[in-house]
Amino acid sequence: MATRSNIGIVNEDGSITGIYCHYDGYPEYVGKMLLNHYTTSDIVNGLMNLGDLSILSESLYSTTGINLYSDNNRHTFDNPQKGVCVAYGRDRGEQNVDSVKYEDLGQYEDMAADTLAEYQYLFEDGKWMYRCTYKGGWNELTAEVCK
Repeated sequence: MATRSNIGIVNEDGSITGIYCHYDGYPEYVGKMLLNHYTTSDIVNGLMNLGDLSILSESLYSTTGINLYSDNNRHTFDNPQKGVCVAYGRDRGEQNVDSVKYEDLGQYEDMAADTLAEYQYLFEDGKWMYRCTYKGGWNELTAEVCK
């Protein structure tokens, strides 16, 4: 059973770019990954460029120097490389799974109902915030929360 989540970033104009993440949206997994590996706007924007995810992992792409797409080491939805995000578009060829731009926080929060997300994460000014969608308010994501 999956715990769905949404991951987003606040843009310079106040809009929010967001994606859906299917697997293990709890702070103990997705939150910890974000806090430990997605710490700059550049890398978070790279994550948004992947679009919707099956699984969030430590890296957007291979960090081993191995070509993810060579015949010998094909990174796919069914055969993922350890430690690399699994994206619906890139790794399974699905359509209409790109990130979505929301006008404001209210629209981003509404995304949770559309995707049945239990958690939402938001990167702004170099830090992560999160909320449990059935409890309401936003809180800072910290290492203590991710234990």
